Amino acid sequence: MTSLSETVRNLSVERKLSFVLLVTMVLSPLTIFIILQSGGKGQATNALIALIVASIILLVPFAKWMSHFLALRAIRELNDQCQRLKDGGYDDIGLPRGSGEGHDFQKLKWNMHWMGYTLATREIRLRRAMADLSRAQRQIGESLDCASLIQTSFLPKREGLFDYIPDHFLIWEQRDVVGGDAYWFQATRTGFLLGVIDCTGHGVPGAFMTLIVTSLLRKATEDTESPAQVLARMNVLIKDALRQNGRDARSDHGMDCALCHVDRSKGRLTFAGANTPLYFMDGDGVEVVKGDRCGLGYVRSPRDFEFNEHDIQVERGMRFYLASDGLVDQVGGERGFPYGRTRLEEFLDKGKNSPIAAQGLDLAEELRRYQGQEKRRDDITIIGFEL
Repeated sequence: MTSLSETVRNLSVERKLSFVLLVTMVLSPLTIFIILQSGGKGQATNALIALIVASIILLVPFAKWMSHFLALRAIRELNDQCQRLKDGGYDDIGLPRGSGEGHDFQKLKWNMHWMGYTLATREIRLRRAMADLSRAQRQIGESLDCASLIQTSFLPKREGLFDYIPDHFLIWEQRDVVGGDAYWFQATRTGFLLGVIDCTGHGVPGAFMTLIVTSLLRKATEDTESPAQVLARMNVLIKDALRQNGRDARSDHGMDCALCHVDRSKGRLTFAGANTPLYFMDGDGVEVVKGDRCGLGYVRSPRDFEFNEHDIQVERGMRFYLASDGLVDQVGGERGFPYGRTRLEEFLDKGKNSPIAAQGLDLAEELRRYQGQEKRRDDITIIGFEL
């Protein structure tokens, strides 16, 4: 009996419908015709009336049974299976009965099972990949945080800056956790050296470069206070350290730099720059001293390049600014243009009557306001000080 029921359930919808039509439209009328022919007229009439009454009574349940028998049961099972797929219950979907070679609904259930199984397998793989990615991201983040501490430890201590230049501000903002910008300070016999460094690249490569050039700067300033000599030595030292002395060099890294020496005994500031200017403010407004158009350490940089020095006689209350190109190149504003040197000069001139520290806070806010929703394009370092 069970085998017969299973066989009937596995019949296609077309065969089930053919069977029902055969019973209702062929066998039933044939039976009635035989009864009418073999019995009396009264008996046939009674039988016909009984059949009509039974048909009316059984019409609704028979119709429900027919719909269930033909298709609704299979459709309901498919809907349940679809709902489990929608809810992500892939593991709850078992193999359908049969071999996948039955009627149309059976084939559909079979295919839906394997679709659910495939989705479940891919979701498991995706979860494992996401877990691996999350673990790798956490490890990278921890490594970058550690690298940031190392890079920061190579920078001058702010206490040293305040000892020599009490009136100053510093903006040092890396685009990433670590970056290629740095500032450098060293006391000398007659005053101090102060510089802003912009190395090739961002992130980890740029940070490595800052560590290299910071170490090389100690060697370059062993017996000189001249910014031009320091830059010339750094050009050679970087080339030798990175083996960038010929066209067959495997890398082409270097740095731009604005470097000045303040001689307190003579009241003089001496500046030399590699692709980086010096801004200073006197009674006539903001002045710009351009650096030489030569980077330090690059393959294309001449090994024997001589940098120019610019001497400025310091008067009380004069302000000086060293800045990497990150601020002037930052896009923003209503039209998405770079901030530019003209805006920077105008901003510095507008804030000339504010304390130098307050001017630094205003400049940082000006940068955030101008950048708006734009992405940070470069590392930014600015040092402003008053003598």
